[in-house]
Amino acid sequence: MVRRALLLAAILIAPRLAAAESLTLSFVPHPAHATVVAGEMVPVTVRAVLDRKVAKEDLAIAPSDSFDWVQVAPDRWRDELIGGKSWLTIERDLAIVPKRSGLLHFGPATLTLTIIDERSQRQERTVVAQPLSLSVGAYPVERGWPWVAEAVTLTDELSTDPSRLVDGETVTRRVTLRARGTLPEALPPRPIVSEPWLITFAAPVERRLILTEEGPVSEVVWVWQFRPETGEPGVLPPNAIPYFNAATRRMDAVEIAPLPIAYASFYTSQVQTGHFGALHRLAEGGALLAGLVVGSTLILRRHAPDATRAGWRRLARRWSPVRRWQMRQAARGGDLLALRRLLAEVRPEAAEAAALLDLAIYQPGARFDPAAFRRALHG
Repeated sequence: MVRRALLLAAILIAPRLAAAESLTLSFVPHPAHATVVAGEMVPVTVRAVLDRKVAKEDLAIAPSDSFDWVQVAPDRWRDELIGGKSWLTIERDLAIVPKRSGLLHFGPATLTLTIIDERSQRQERTVVAQPLSLSVGAYPVERGWPWVAEAVTLTDELSTDPSRLVDGETVTRRVTLRARGTLPEALPPRPIVSEPWLITFAAPVERRLILTEEGPVSEVVWVWQFRPETGEPGVLPPNAIPYFNAATRRMDAVEIAPLPIAYASFYTSQVQTGHFGALHRLAEGGALLAGLVVGSTLILRRHAPDATRAGWRRLARRWSPVRRWQMRQAARGGDLLALRRLLAEVRPEAAEAAALLDLAIYQPGARFDPAAFRRALHG
């Protein structure tokens, strides 16, 4: 009697076990090279093989502090003939990027299904893919910004000839770095441009991801506006951007070319006619006088607490008549870059006025409204 009961239970349970074993989920890596270094993108497919009709599915991948990843294409559903039997397969293509070296683990993944069984009944199933193990080597260079790409291009666009500027004119430089086989956040930060003879204003950095048939392409755009502080010419030095070339398996680099910047009047021996001539020299003299006054005040107050001295410095900048005169002159002359720089020094808390200036500087077709700027500044 007991044997018959056990046999009957085995007959009833066996189909269920078989059905459970017919639902599988796994990670399938597709590395392009025998070795992988930190920061190198690796294509991975999450593949489910099912022998049931599916009414609903949800695939979840466990968060990981060892990898960044992105889905690179829509899920693929198709019927495949495997071992002489028709199976439903679901595939999701990912690109994973290891953040460091060592033996790293990606996953697990969980597929939650609503299947339709032989009796046309809906049932819930859960299938788990074990974590993917990946051996990752160290980035070849210890210093600098570590990033890996298969192909890198750099374009450098200028709004005008920077070596022949009209007096007081500004040149806009737009550098676009595009790389295949990496993610936007892996691209290097914007190079620092700082020269004592140059006024520089940098726009916010733009990053984006473009999905192509060849794989993910990431892009970063750096925009600067330059204007000489004086009439004498200067040259921005070249800036090399090194990276590990995943195709050649060695270090490579792209370069931002050197940039000569000067006023045309320097070469033609003409007197500067822009508002950047005599007014600028007066402004420098006023700034020097203001600096002497503030410096003397600080010496007299040297025994005051640090917080008090810092407050005096902020008040001196804010209420300096020279700085306010410079702001009025910049606003009247339409010198928005100088006005933006002075605003950051004198009124850093004036966010609304700063936003109006940024819109006028960077939004194509936007116009500067002095009245709206004054209202925002004093509102």
